[in-house]
Amino acid sequence: MTNWKNIKIDGVSSIDKCVAEFRIMETGFGRTPSGKFKVKIFEEQDGHFYGITNIGVKRLDDEPAVLGLGTGKSIEEALKNTVDAFVQEMNFKEQLTDDDFEWAELDDF
Repeated sequence: MTNWKNIKIDGVSSIDKCVAEFRIMETGFGRTPSGKFKVKIFEEQDGHFYGITNIGVKRLDDEPAVLGLGTGKSIEEALKNTVDAFVQEMNFKEQLTDDDFEWAELDDF
């Protein structure tokens, strides 16, 4: 069987593989509406990793929410960088309400 990283398909520029999913529990009451969120980690065909959160922070009312995004050379590094990026986005505002967050579509997670 061919390694998935070597698969080439006409009309497809790249294939990313979901290699891990984590549930992050915040300390105390947390800042997100539920006190927890998820991170999915993907591996690219070139061996690099990236992560994305299932929740984003709205900076302004008319802008889409900014999800936590992080990259790394390993699953663990991408996870840490993704969570760090999301925490940075939450620090954009002093006080957060449920309306400051937007959840990813359930089909995405």
